[in-house]
Parts: sequence; C-alpha cells; structure tokens
Amino acid sequence: MTDLKSEVKERERGFHDIRYGSEVDPRFQLEKYYSITHESQEVFRNLIRESLTKDSRLLEYGCGMGESADFHITLDCDFYGLDISPEAIKKAEAAARELSFKATYLVADAENTMLDADSFDVIIGSGILHHLNLDNALPELSRITKKSGCCVFTEPLGYNPMINLFRALTPRLRSSDEHPLMTDDFKKMEQYFGKVEVFYFHFFSFGAVFLRKTPFFDRVRRRLARIDNYFVQTFDWFGKYCWICVIRLSDPIKSSQVA
Repeated sequence: MTDLKSEVKERERGFHDIRYGSEVDPRFQLEKYYSITHESQEVFRNLIRESLTKDSRLLEYGCGMGESADFHITLDCDFYGLDISPEAIKKAEAAARELSFKATYLVADAENTMLDADSFDVIIGSGILHHLNLDNALPELSRITKKSGCCVFTEPLGYNPMINLFRALTPRLRSSDEHPLMTDDFKKMEQYFGKVEVFYFHFFSFGAVFLRKTPFFDRVRRRLARIDNYFVQTFDWFGKYCWICVIRLSDPIKSSQVA
C-alpha cells in the first residue's frame, strides 16, 4: 500500500528542489503581486521583533533559500532555518556566508523535525503552513515552542474567488498539495495554542498591483490598505476574503494538556 503521507512529502520535496535548483525561480512572475504586501510584511516583521528578547532562539520554519536573510541578520537572536529541500538549504547557507550571517540550517521534515521539545522562543514562517498537513505540523510546532514562546506566520487565504480562479489557471506555479488557509485551519490551531491571533490584509489593495509601474502606486496602495483595514475592523466576515493573513500563535498546549 502506498504511504500517502510519504508520497505528499516527496512531491513537495521534488517541487521545491526543482524550484530552488533552477537558475531562475519559476515563480518569478508572481513577484509583481507581492509588490503590494508592504502592510502585511510590516506587521509580520514587527510581531517578530516584539517577540524576541536578547539571545532568543529563533527558527525559520520552511526557510527556503534564505531570501529574508537581510532582515534576519538585523535580529539579535540565535538563528536556525529548516527546510525539506536540500537545494534550498544549500542556497540558504551560501546566502548566509555572503552576508557573514551566523545561522544554522537543517534539512528536515517540518511535520516531524526531530528537534528537542521546548527548543525555540520564536518560530516564524512565510507561506509554509499551507504546504503542510496541519494535523501533524501544529502539534509539532507546539512541541518545539517554549511555553513562553510564540509562532508568527504569514500565509495565503483560500476564500477569495478571483484569487482562486488565478490559482486554478496557473497550477504549475505551485505544488499540487498546497492548500490556502480556511476557517477550519484556524480552529485546528486553537487545539494546540491557547492564543490564536489573525490579522487580515490585501483585498482592495490587491488592485494596486496594476499601478505598480506608475508614480501613483504607493499613494494608491496606502489608501486602499486603509480601506482594507476599515472593512476588516468593521465586518467580522470580511477578513477571510482577503489575500494574506498574519498569524501569531502563543501559549502552546503541550501533548499532556491536549484532551
């Protein structure tokens, strides 16, 4: 009988080895859309900074090629990175050397890291949870996060019909097993973390991408972001239709506490 769990992991590893082993990232054509993510990135990075104390141990969960090393080097922490792709880790190590950034990188399965319990003060990740089986990843995250620690993630959401249409039309730009987050995923998080905070971004502001090459881009993006924030704050149902969310998970519930 085929081990479905292993099959999924091999597909993910293969997809990302090809992606990270290529001279040109096949997802480069998506970069224009991320030009409008200033607000979500600022919240993501500020939450990371707020969560760190001197000498904190920080793990980047699904670190990829170390694309954010220029930000990580500014953090006063003991930095670790983990990814399932050996190709990604090779490039992350090379990027760290180029920046003289002291970091420890590991090839490992995010759903079963083999790391010691209560290892990290802060765990972070960008676009990683939606590649994983959360029934496995969440208890693992809870296990390796210190009781006083937290996890901070930025992830895509799965409810916006226009974005879902684009995903359906461009299947080769993503792995076949990824699944943008849904309401049930946040409920799962509450089983393993006592506090789950979700911040929503980029519904109206997504439209600014079409002005990215004009002198009006920043002004329009900021204004649309303020409209996004108004709707998120005013209507409870609105947030899930945004493109991206930032999540902070704290108060990990250890296995002995899980009913």
